Amino acid sequence: MTNDSDATCPVSLSSLGWSAFFEDQLKPHEADFAPHRIATVHRARLTAISQTGPAELTLPVHSQTGDFAVGDWVLADPKARLLHRRLIRRTVLERRTEGSKTPQLAGANIDTLFIVTSCNADFNPARLERYLALANEAGINPVILLTKADTVANARTYKQQAKALQRGLAVVIVNPRSGDAAAALAPWCGVGQTVALVGSSGVGKSTL
Repeated sequence: MTNDSDATCPVSLSSLGWSAFFEDQLKPHEADFAPHRIATVHRARLTAISQTGPAELTLPVHSQTGDFAVGDWVLADPKARLLHRRLIRRTVLERRTEGSKTPQLAGANIDTLFIVTSCNADFNPARLERYLALANEAGINPVILLTKADTVANARTYKQQAKALQRGLAVVIVNPRSGDAAAALAPWCGVGQTVALVGSSGVGKSTL
């Protein structure tokens, strides 16, 4: 949660996830456009965050919000808030919905995908494999988070099953309500790092 004064505090582009990958895409004639990172995508509008704070962007003619994903970097006129163009994505997470040939954009320029599951009936290796496939296809680093370890006699059996799904896979047992949770996830949550969470309802994503 932030208050109004927090929302307008200047921030660095690097803290928002800006890197040399995006800097190298800028062209000399685009010096007057400011980088913005897409924060929300609605049916008829986009909101973004820039160095000066949050902003609602105006789409150019013949553009539609469905072409953008949360996490995209775009260039926009800093005064008129008119979107100029989207920069090439470093990673893109796509969901495939039944009956549709076109994947749905779920997020862009994500560094780490936290796959959250609990140590109970929700633990489903087949589902975890699908999430891992999404992350691997997108070029995103996957990390499995095991919650509700206190509800089972031996949470390590779940951890062993999860680690067996992929070579070198990081698996962390975490209590979302514990003060130690932030420290456990710190290796993937440094300044400028972008993370996303996926998993079933009720496994602790919102609490995390």
